[in-house]
Amino acid sequence: MRSSRPLAILVAAVLCPVSAGLSALDLGGLADEVTAEGIRRHVVVLGSDGLEGRAPGSRGGNRAAAYLAAELERLGLGPAGDEGFLQQVPLHGSRPRPESRLQMSSFGEQRTLELGRDYLLVTTGEQTILPRSTPMVFVGYGIAAPEFDYNDYGDVDVRGKVAVFFDGEPASSDPGFFGGDEPSVYSSIETKQRIALSRGAVASVLLPPLGADGEWWAVRRRSYAFEHITPAAGVPRHLTLILHPSLVPGLFREALFDGRAVAKMDRTQTMRSFHLPVQLSFTGSFDTRSFLAPNIVGVIEGSDPRLRRTYVVVSAHYDHLGIGPDVAGDGIYNGVVDNALGVAGALEIARVISSGPHVPKRSIIFLFTTAEEEGNLGSRYFLEHSSIPLPRMVANINIDGLAFLETFEDVVGIGGELSDLGRILEDVAAGRGLTVTPAAEIMWSHEAFARSDQAAFAETGVPSILVSEGFRWTSTSFAPAVRQMRRWFETRYHTPFDDLDQPLDFEAAKQHCDVQLDLIRTIANDRREPQWKPGSSYAYQRLLSIAGGDD
Repeated sequence: MRSSRPLAILVAAVLCPVSAGLSALDLGGLADEVTAEGIRRHVVVLGSDGLEGRAPGSRGGNRAAAYLAAELERLGLGPAGDEGFLQQVPLHGSRPRPESRLQMSSFGEQRTLELGRDYLLVTTGEQTILPRSTPMVFVGYGIAAPEFDYNDYGDVDVRGKVAVFFDGEPASSDPGFFGGDEPSVYSSIETKQRIALSRGAVASVLLPPLGADGEWWAVRRRSYAFEHITPAAGVPRHLTLILHPSLVPGLFREALFDGRAVAKMDRTQTMRSFHLPVQLSFTGSFDTRSFLAPNIVGVIEGSDPRLRRTYVVVSAHYDHLGIGPDVAGDGIYNGVVDNALGVAGALEIARVISSGPHVPKRSIIFLFTTAEEEGNLGSRYFLEHSSIPLPRMVANINIDGLAFLETFEDVVGIGGELSDLGRILEDVAAGRGLTVTPAAEIMWSHEAFARSDQAAFAETGVPSILVSEGFRWTSTSFAPAVRQMRRWFETRYHTPFDDLDQPLDFEAAKQHCDVQLDLIRTIANDRREPQWKPGSSYAYQRLLSIAGGDD
């Protein structure tokens, strides 16, 4: 039923910040009930080789789901899925077979490329086909961004053709132009693919950045070696692939501009788009399956007769990559930090809240999502099919990883600058003797907000935040801390080495959970709801959901 409230009242409710801010309540030290041992106990199970990397729809993924459902039941949470604690998410998976055939022709000469050696498939399945030899058009970075007065498609027509573009985006030190030093949403291959599709291209080819080396290729070869998972009813896509760096010079050899000219245009930011004297065709062969993978959903009912009808959603994705290419003899991608650790922390928080003497006023949903690694598919399905209306979800606290290297003196609220949640986090952190470092001052950019489940909540209008530890560590200064974290991403992230053999500081993880628990309780006990800040791109979506009613 649609609400009859005047639009002006809705605008005021959604866009106007809370005048006094939402202050942290006196939590009486209850958050100290989180234990490092409790977190460790769950991590040892979820990150073990026995769960085989927890890929969606796999034996290990289903075992992890069963473990989580059993833990929520043991803690006394109410089931909030479609089948008890389970909300089944319909998915489709596909893997290319070696006999898939990609052919590139130029001036009458034809070359058949080998999957894995010469190219990688970003998209797979029935829509991934290019039966006829099709002209290729180079479109710079493949970006059309009117807010930056930038359009790689301005001088060319790619309808019915193959769009070819470089990885990344134009170099910039200006935060107002493609985010400056940090990558913007336009740098992602998914965004480039959507732009090419909207322009009528029938396929997309991503080229390595100029000067890319073998390591660049090795990382991407490993990343695209896993099953490609999409929603069972997905949006239109087209053939998208990545070419090996050694093939790039040949594309430009007889073109209007050769590779050196293109490199110069890139350095001087004078990139031009032009047709290539090359054509492409592709006939794929795939192993496909349709399957169900569950979200796990439990609820702690609030104590206030009115506020219990509203919800704080605590989310953490339990999936990871599963079994993939061997690296130094290990092919299990355990995903301990990403995200067995975050799931373990969420379980500890659920234990503390459910067993505490003071039940929060609002209800709290604990959501463990599947297929986050494939584009937040589990959280998107939850939001589209939840029995709880979106207006009743007052906030989402997403937990994607916890501190694991060292205890810390500051935190970062990724997305906190967009809503009142950033101000609440500042109050909560101060109560713990911590400071909040703005995301823009360190390695986190606005693009980081779009990389995990909090983005799915924000896109439906639910205020959301991801709380990370900062780089002011207890015993390590800023620069060495950044180096340690960067090295972890370079050597362990999305590899088999994010496993139980790495050093893990569970006291740091406990400290991180303490902050998360304070934040969750504060929101759940305050009668005022967090609001998006005026001008936030997500505020209008919140307005629409409220205007649509909650019945």
